[in-house]
Amino acid sequence: MQQHALPRDAFNARSVIHRLDDWNGLVNSAFENLTVDAARDGFEGTLDVRRFGDLDLSRVASSPAVVRRARPGGEPAAHQRYFKLHLQDFGASLNVQDGHEAVLRPGDLMLCDSSRPYSIRFDDPNRMLVLRLPEARVVARLGDPDAIVGRRLGVEGLGAAMLSAFVRNLWAAPLAPGETDCDGALLDAALNLLAAACGSGAAANYQGALQLKHRIKRFVDDNLRDPDLSVGRVAKALGVSPRYVQMVFAAMGTTPLAYIRRKRLQLAAEHLRRHGPDSSITDLSFSLGFNELSHFSRAFKARYGVGPREYRAG
Repeated sequence: MQQHALPRDAFNARSVIHRLDDWNGLVNSAFENLTVDAARDGFEGTLDVRRFGDLDLSRVASSPAVVRRARPGGEPAAHQRYFKLHLQDFGASLNVQDGHEAVLRPGDLMLCDSSRPYSIRFDDPNRMLVLRLPEARVVARLGDPDAIVGRRLGVEGLGAAMLSAFVRNLWAAPLAPGETDCDGALLDAALNLLAAACGSGAAANYQGALQLKHRIKRFVDDNLRDPDLSVGRVAKALGVSPRYVQMVFAAMGTTPLAYIRRKRLQLAAEHLRRHGPDSSITDLSFSLGFNELSHFSRAFKARYGVGPREYRAG
């Protein structure tokens, strides 16, 4: 990679970091489970963040370094899964994920899955804009994002050029105190431009994903009484990965297990309303895949406010 000197305005005198250990701490406060390796002598780095509702946009500048995302582990259960859109703003970088290598130069972009290992290498001083996109929204708009993860979206393409300009303008745009993307318009625009940057295949992927989403949902609905119904069983039956099944339900604002439990409890409530005193709660529980009557009763009460016996009597 050609040597460049990073413009001095890339480093804010009030926020510049000179110690590599401090830089690792700062980077991990913004992007989970990252490790930065770099020469300790003469190191410089700065990180700034702007937030627009569900969009987080960061500008990261540093001396030459290697950034690695370790395998998941130790992160909070409530942590929202997201993708990161990397835009090379100055210098160049080598991005590696899932066996794909993308060399990014100014204006180029790459979609990165933050839940899986990856690495970014900067041989020269560099600056990158990083746009955080909620996983569920990316899946809902693009279908299967794994088809483009780790691949260069070159600024020579019209769609990528428009997306690159959008991200840069978003960083430079004035933001009044308290102003956010309340109606999600900026997020929608970012996702639409990302789809355009991915080319005509994104539209086909989107339509195919919609059909697959309906097939997954229909398979689950048709097999609610199967005690072995699970993410793995759904994935195997439809020839997709378990993670893809999870992403489909995340796009619907739920998880596979929560959806299955809710639909099973709906079936139970319908059965109790229809058959009343003639229905056996024990038989009903086991027929809907609950292995313990107590578990079924607690789940039913949490959903409907009363236990199944009270619901049946009412």
